[in-house]
Order: sequence, then C-alpha cells, then structure tokens
Amino acid sequence: MDELRAEMFQVAVGYWLSKALFCAARANVADQLEEGPRPVDELASAAGVDSENLYRVLRALASIGIFEETEPGIMALTKKAEYLRGDHPHSMKHFALMVGGDLFDVWCDLDHAVQTGRSAVEKRFGRDFFSEIGKDLQKSMVFDRAMQEIHGGETALMLAHYDFSKHSKLLDVGGGNGSTLAEILLAHGHLSGALFDLPQVVANARQLLADSPVLDRIEFEPGDFFEEVPGEADCIVLRHVLHDWNDEQSTTILENASKALAKGGSLLIVEKVIPPGNEPSFVKLLDLNMMAIGGKERTELQYRTLLERAAIHLHQIHETPGPIDVIEARL
Repeated sequence: MDELRAEMFQVAVGYWLSKALFCAARANVADQLEEGPRPVDELASAAGVDSENLYRVLRALASIGIFEETEPGIMALTKKAEYLRGDHPHSMKHFALMVGGDLFDVWCDLDHAVQTGRSAVEKRFGRDFFSEIGKDLQKSMVFDRAMQEIHGGETALMLAHYDFSKHSKLLDVGGGNGSTLAEILLAHGHLSGALFDLPQVVANARQLLADSPVLDRIEFEPGDFFEEVPGEADCIVLRHVLHDWNDEQSTTILENASKALAKGGSLLIVEKVIPPGNEPSFVKLLDLNMMAIGGKERTELQYRTLLERAAIHLHQIHETPGPIDVIEARL
C-alpha cells in the first residue's frame, strides 16, 4: 500500500478509533489505571463490561500509543491515555464520551444534511441537539464537562487579545456555567457583569459561583435569547453561541442582543473565523460538526453579511493563535 493510499485508509476508518476511545472512557479505564497497571479482567469487572471485548478495544488503542499492554492481559497508562482520566487538569474524557456518544449518532446522518440542507440531528432525534441532551441529566453533565474540557483555556486568550478595561458592564449571553464571566470580572475589578441563559442553566451557574469572589458583581438573568435579551450593557459577549444556529436563528439572537447594547458599546462574537485557502484548520472540520447539528462556522465575509442582516457592523477581528477569535461588532 503506497503512503498516500495508507493516509486515505486511516481517514476512512477514523470513526473506528473514535468509538474505541468512547468505550474506554465509558468503562473508566484510565481512572482505574491511575495507581498502576491492572489486569483487564479487573478493569472489566469494575466497569461491568465484557472482559474479552474490553481487552480487544484496549489492544487496538495500545497499538496507537493510547494505553500499553505491559504483560499479557495487563494494561497501563501512557502519556496519551492520561488525558482520559477524569481528574487530569487537561482531561478529554467527557469530550471523548460526547464525540463517541450522541454526536456520533448524529454524524451517522451527516449525508442527510448534505442532501437536504437540513440538520442531521433533526433526522436522528426529531428535535434540536440541545433539547435532546437537555432531557437527560447524565447527557447534560457530559456535555457541560466536555465544553469545559475543550474551551477551558479560551478566556485567557480573550483577555490577552481584547481590552475589556474600556467597558463598565459585561453581559454574557448564553454564558453557561458563568466561568468565563467570572474570570473576566476577576481580571478587571471595575467591571460588573450579568449572566443570561436558560433558567435551569442560570440556576446551576448561581450554585457553581456561590463561593466566587466576584459573586457580588454578577446579576443572574434567566430567559431565552430567541425571545428577548433583557438589561443594558456596554459589552455583550456571545461565546460559542452563533455557531450552534443557522443564519436566520443567529440573526434573531443578534437582533435581540443588540437591543441590550448601550450606545457606543461593543458586541463580541467569540468564535474562530474560517481562514481562506486550503491550509489545514480545525475549524473547517468543526464546521462539519456544526452542520450536523444545524449550525455553522463562518468566514469573515459570512460574519459581515450576518451582522448586516441584524443592522450591526463588523468593527474589528481580534485574531488569536488559539481556537477562537474575538469578532468586535458595533451598532
């Protein structure tokens, strides 16, 4: 097999590894190996799974450096496998569970999105992705943890590449657990903030931030950004919100958010702008995932067009070397 054909083969069977990683994460294998190598029989017994088939999964992963068979039937962690530990500071365990779980099921219908222009998640579940995971507490927990794992370092990039000191109040629309808002307020003692999200999300955030040193500077605003965004702020943040939705839905969100934007203020869209040309970029692959669930990543031109639909103009793109850019828009 020639080298290029071998690369194509690896791409074609990529989902085999994704699903194997999911099985290992679901069986808590890396967590069980934290104290040292253990027999697969013990790992399987603790996880309540079939020993022989778990061994086959781990053997395949060990062949690419994820886990190591130190003796026949004895598995150990490798540097790669460490990232599947739930307590690892840079854990990818819940991300692996999400990608190999509900998202995997959605991707099975990706061709439906290509053929019809409609989301794959609609065909698979008959509802949007967030409604589907929101009906199950365990799925919601996995999703929240996965989002923390893959987006955890982004606030530092925002702080390094955008000057929040010129603002007085920040409204985080779709702000999730409030960690981003809290980190920005912690870095800028003069700022006050408001967290806006669905009622249950805001309730959870209030509990998570109960001991935060910036709690007294945060207002908690429950609601639905498709209906209204209340209050007023001179800085509104939409971080990983618009890429979840199509252009029509995103326009509605922008129109509602802009009504809460104070005169002279800035609306910040925190996403990665798709670069032009053929160079590799993770956001080009992420765009396929968003296509599957009914959203999209966007180019600079697409953001300009989208903002114009909502009577907002793109002021400046603050590029970062990481997985986000800060797209600054104004009325």
